[in-house]
Amino acid sequence: MKICIARLDKMGDMILTLPIIKSLKNEYPQSKIHILASETNAKVIKNTEYIDKLIIIKDNPAILFEELINIRKNNYDYFINFSPNFKGLILCCFSKSFKKATLIFKSRYKNKKISKILTILLCKIFCNYLFIVDRFNRIKNNQELHQTLMMFRLIEICKLKFSRDTLIDIRLPKEKYVFTKKKSIVIHLSAKWINSFYSEDNFIELIKLIIKKEYVILLTTDNSTKSVFKKIFNKFPLIYQFDENDLINIQSNVIIMDKLDYSSWNKAIYSSQKVITPECGCSHIAAANKIPASIIYDPNNFAEAIHKEYAPWKSEYKKFTFDQKNLNLELIRDL
Repeated sequence: MKICIARLDKMGDMILTLPIIKSLKNEYPQSKIHILASETNAKVIKNTEYIDKLIIIKDNPAILFEELINIRKNNYDYFINFSPNFKGLILCCFSKSFKKATLIFKSRYKNKKISKILTILLCKIFCNYLFIVDRFNRIKNNQELHQTLMMFRLIEICKLKFSRDTLIDIRLPKEKYVFTKKKSIVIHLSAKWINSFYSEDNFIELIKLIIKKEYVILLTTDNSTKSVFKKIFNKFPLIYQFDENDLINIQSNVIIMDKLDYSSWNKAIYSSQKVITPECGCSHIAAANKIPASIIYDPNNFAEAIHKEYAPWKSEYKKFTFDQKNLNLELIRDL
């Protein structure tokens, strides 16, 4: 059996898809599983043993037709699309697969009767299996919404065998890098930290509290970091890769690790004892590395709904919100 799975979005989305991929490989060990991935989330699954082929789909609409032609050269038994975007849908609908299946997520914010109506119509014409997730009503009725469970539901509709108990499995770094006698903690700096409830000064106070607990703090960044953490960048030393010698030579309890590549970011997280992060892909990288995480959700963006849908899969974490009373002290208690 030959299966193609499309997941053309972010790292966290791909990590939440891994239990489905691994479960299918466990149930059908002789199958060939091809994964269509974005340039971003492909980094998570390179050299994964239970994936037979990784195909990177570029974020360029101009080459969609060329990519579709290449996909159509494969006669898949199943093409399963988990991507919420247009490209994944088109590749699924117009592939030459014997069976086509897709997942459609309707809005979590409004109960729109015509939400995704054209997408649904297209899928009903070209796909054999379709699972529509009405997020608004699932939230309203307190029904299950977790992304991984919704993907398993589509697999069930396809009448394929699977196990919901399958864990996330990625290729971990060969070893934990020890560069200090103290415990290390990764805090992911994202613009999501700064909002109407929490400021950069609040964050600096959190750092001071953690240092008192005898931790070395590794601050990892993304493209949004410098614009909102100007005091932090003026205050602490900066490096650009996870290098054991550099870390040993820096005499500081707080180190900014700026714009790490995926490999260095993964090593930093795997080598730490704890991750603190706003809700984002970092929480799923921590889960994949089996590192406990404190995850802070934005109360201005449906915190409970986001948690219900995107919580790390079967891993150790604790949920917080930015409007929580004495948030810094609660984060310290969770160390």
